[in-house]
Amino acid sequence: MARVSHSILLSFFLMVLAEASYSGGEVVVWPIWNLNDSKTAFVAKFAVAQHNKKTNTTLRFVTIVDGNYERLANVKWSYSVQLTFFAKDNKIARPKKYKASVLYTPPLKYPNSAMELNKFLKNPGVLAANYVSWIKDLKDSKVVWIAEFAVAEYNKKANTTLQFVRVLNGKTYLVAGLIYHLLISIKDESDAHPKTYETAVLDIPWEIKGGYKLDSFKLFKSIWT
Repeated sequence: MARVSHSILLSFFLMVLAEASYSGGEVVVWPIWNLNDSKTAFVAKFAVAQHNKKTNTTLRFVTIVDGNYERLANVKWSYSVQLTFFAKDNKIARPKKYKASVLYTPPLKYPNSAMELNKFLKNPGVLAANYVSWIKDLKDSKVVWIAEFAVAEYNKKANTTLQFVRVLNGKTYLVAGLIYHLLISIKDESDAHPKTYETAVLDIPWEIKGGYKLDSFKLFKSIWT
């Protein structure tokens, strides 16, 4: 891959968030970790229903395959939620892949929530599938090292004594290098039980001295609440 600035490729590749305990400001898109959550499915079904109204179609939501969100600096909307999912029409034998962008402000309430369908795409292509990957082995030595690196870097910046426990989930984004998004269990000396944090670490060896850079580190909070 050509050594193009990772910030240029990032803006080209993804629709794009970052408000954190620490943020370097380059990583703006965050994963929706639980794709099987009923609230995530509710948003996808809302997108399908709104599309059906606008186009007079009869698509039926089937299942979610990927999801991300971006925090917006907007008076009306707090987030842009991007979901990739399968939906089926009575006229076709197999479900087809769609991608929707939904503008949303929490909290998510049934049946009425503050949402608006922004985009709805059929057959969104293979770019995301090639450039985004869920980490299968969460105990892989490199993944654990990156998580420990993130905790150590945050401790230096914030003068804290957080202790790494384990990696709960992870996702990588291929740009001009890699972005590691990790969901981490972390314990503080003052806490009786571990807490969950999200972190983003850049792996751009030709642009970053030492190869790795902590871009963002924050206490995990569901966007649906």
